[in-house]
Amino acid sequence: MYSIEILGNGYYLPKHKIENEELNTIFSIDSNWIYKRTGIQSRYYVEKEKIEDLAIGSVKNLLEHTNFSIKNVGIIVVATTSTSKLMPGISFAIQKYFSIDNCLCLDILAGCSGYINAFDIVRKYIALGEVEYGLVIGADVLSKYVDHKDINTAVLLGDGAGATLIGKTDTQKKYASFIESDWRDNEILTCATDEKIFMDGKKIYKFGTTRTVQNLRQLLEITGEKLDDIAYIIPHQSNLRMLESICNKLNIPMEKMYINLERVGNTFCASIPIALTEMYEKNILNKKDKVIFIGYGGGLNLGSILCEI
Repeated sequence: MYSIEILGNGYYLPKHKIENEELNTIFSIDSNWIYKRTGIQSRYYVEKEKIEDLAIGSVKNLLEHTNFSIKNVGIIVVATTSTSKLMPGISFAIQKYFSIDNCLCLDILAGCSGYINAFDIVRKYIALGEVEYGLVIGADVLSKYVDHKDINTAVLLGDGAGATLIGKTDTQKKYASFIESDWRDNEILTCATDEKIFMDGKKIYKFGTTRTVQNLRQLLEITGEKLDDIAYIIPHQSNLRMLESICNKLNIPMEKMYINLERVGNTFCASIPIALTEMYEKNILNKKDKVIFIGYGGGLNLGSILCEI
């Protein structure tokens, strides 16, 4: 089994920024209501852009920060909950745009934590020697599926895409994953292609703040690592109150968790790679740092990955 390393990151946000003030007016609520309950100040909506444009934009941004030749990519896996069409998928649009030959393309629907599944799939292909390099992309255009009269979802969700390039390395690096799917209560977060997103906020909160903690602890038990050994936890950017609860249950300071949802909102599958890109841009991460990605949401799906930088 080969080890993998992260070689590059990128993200793309639409230009149309939606501040809380605009939503305060629509819902006739106090100016601080949204921030107090979610920790979000702004989010981004597409205007004319398609989800493929966001995904391609995130890869372009990635390539601006690396000398890597994208022609060497052997697999592209895109995680999404808001694909605009069934065939061809977003991954094929990326392959076509960059003219990548001999490349396996997959789109997966695994709920809000789909990036976790996509990353683990690409890692397995590389670890087994099937390919040397792979692209993992999370992309969502949630503004098209939000009921803009529903305050429970309209204030939370936004659009965006994030991309991660991973490749084979001869250096031994620690990696482990623990991914679960649970059909019970999966009606608490749903969306059909011709409908709006439905979310039972109270039940999602309970799921995200209990099962996620259990999942992460199981990952640590599998790896023999302790939270003190982890440089950062990079979570799905769901809701600040949920993230505060997770930190409290894990008995860790909030500073150990990288959070950017105040500026970006909840972008489902794109949230982790957008956050990861920001961390690299700020030079927060160092070689040999161990980080944990955690995701949770529709499906119900949840999972965590321990990855050595």
